[in-house]
Amino acid sequence: MKDGGELNSRELLASAASWRLASLLLERPRPEWKSEIAGLAAEVSDPRLARYAADAECATEEDYHRLFGPAGAVSPREVSYCGFEDPGRLIAELSAFYHAFSFSPRREESIDHVSVQAGFVGYLFLKEAYARMRNDAAAAAIAKEARERFLSEHLARSARGMRARPVEMPAYLQSVLSWLNDGIEADGRPPDASVIAHEPTGPIGR
Repeated sequence: MKDGGELNSRELLASAASWRLASLLLERPRPEWKSEIAGLAAEVSDPRLARYAADAECATEEDYHRLFGPAGAVSPREVSYCGFEDPGRLIAELSAFYHAFSFSPRREESIDHVSVQAGFVGYLFLKEAYARMRNDAAAAAIAKEARERFLSEHLARSARGMRARPVEMPAYLQSVLSWLNDGIEADGRPPDASVIAHEPTGPIGR
């Protein structure tokens, strides 16, 4: 993945679609889930994600709950990996991020679930793409810096914590988590604090 500052609008839109597909692959398999994945997989240019989407054809809701459910082997929630940090404060930080950028996804999981977090990264790629289409450099910079900060401070903790658990996962989930970690390493650099402004309660967005 290239540095966000080098991406044009078309590339940013492609990244947004890829992250949306990754987010969908991390959701609970539902009756319409496989058709949604197949439709989105046809739009992404990343051949790895297309393979993972094909591998997900064998996914079942039972396997998902056995792995990620309340008594599952691996927690998909960031609060499970926050150590001594106050979980309430973590949830408040995530809520502030989402509110700042008017992110209101259709979801059934907690806002710290890895699928919701991956979806937010894709949404920020989309926000940056539209800002660049409008030649709004300030808004594009805000979206880019927020994305990098969110990756490094939140999604990195979720994805790495899940991948580090010594449990057997379906191949498609293991592959998606590897893809997330690759994306975090490539794009999750600490932002320049002079570019994005903050209020005491959270980040500022548009």
